[in-house]
Amino acid sequence: MKKPFIWIAILPLIMILVLPLGASTKVLSPGDFFPQYRFGPDISSADAAYLGVAHVLEGKGEFHVEDVWGEVLVLELFNRFCFGCQQGAPLMNKAYEMVASDPSLSTKVRFLGVGVGNNMKTVNDFRREFDVLFPLVPDPRFGILDAVGNPGGTPYTMILKKTSGGLLLLVAHFGVLDSAEGFVNEVRKVAAGDVQQLLGDTRKAELPPRAWKKLVPPISEAQIESLVLKSMERAGYGSVGLYSVQLPDGESVYIGESNRGKVFSRVISRLPVCDVCHSVHFILTLNSRGQIVDFDAIYVTKYWNKVWSEEEVDQMRRRLLGLSALEEREFDPEVDAVSTATMSSSLIFDSLDKTGPVFKILKEKGIL
Repeated sequence: MKKPFIWIAILPLIMILVLPLGASTKVLSPGDFFPQYRFGPDISSADAAYLGVAHVLEGKGEFHVEDVWGEVLVLELFNRFCFGCQQGAPLMNKAYEMVASDPSLSTKVRFLGVGVGNNMKTVNDFRREFDVLFPLVPDPRFGILDAVGNPGGTPYTMILKKTSGGLLLLVAHFGVLDSAEGFVNEVRKVAAGDVQQLLGDTRKAELPPRAWKKLVPPISEAQIESLVLKSMERAGYGSVGLYSVQLPDGESVYIGESNRGKVFSRVISRLPVCDVCHSVHFILTLNSRGQIVDFDAIYVTKYWNKVWSEEEVDQMRRRLLGLSALEEREFDPEVDAVSTATMSSSLIFDSLDKTGPVFKILKEKGIL
């Protein structure tokens, strides 16, 4: 007999469960200090020399953002498959050339691009296709977006200034730059200006609102419950008794019990990777060993924000089946992506990676 569906609010568990996702709920804004963040060794010797981090890499095998040489750092977050990033690449190249040819700026300013959700091959493909002139490094697991807060996608370009307290964010641009000249003027102002005066000016600057990219599935709770039950049934668990641990941000972990054992589903919502894309919402269902047994899309899009077809949902389902949330993997767009939906696909794989800590807690608490 099917058990009734109940909502369980386990407050100590809620506070722990919300953390493994790692994403900051606050977007870094002008006037904030940039968090300490480190990059791996995936960088050429020429790029390391330009950034002034070669000696750090030799000693540690990684470098921190604070290690970059110079007084000002232009940090651009991009994605290889983001149309805005592709459109803005020539503008960023022009801005870099203008700074490099200006004696008053060339010794003070460094540029660095971070490919969020991209591996090294994908970053290099972007660099070759758009002839990017400044260093690019990969961030395949969205670590830097998790650290600074996703403003609603990429491109996201920041101007940071070194101070005694750390790197201070003074200018932030969401989306494609209006012009290279205007951006370089902002760089020049940051490089030459007094920090306190700059802070007074930047307090007025705010990022565009991202309210239209809501992290709430576009269906009712009853519809979500129905999809979760279907997902567990499709995974072979039949009629299950269902209950839920609800998280403060609206995401829930659903536990199903049947004569086949326990299974759990996460209803996951992720902000998009590009500035013109929609948020995506989907379900990951895992067994008591932490393996994927089903996937379903609530609202997942591809190029031009077209919703995935049933065939595309099934393609992703077949790709995920059997994968473990306890094993680290790097998303490979050539193997793992649904055609023309690489960014959405990367978010799904990243969410699987971030489900591992949740699974461990469910086991430790005896829920699974």
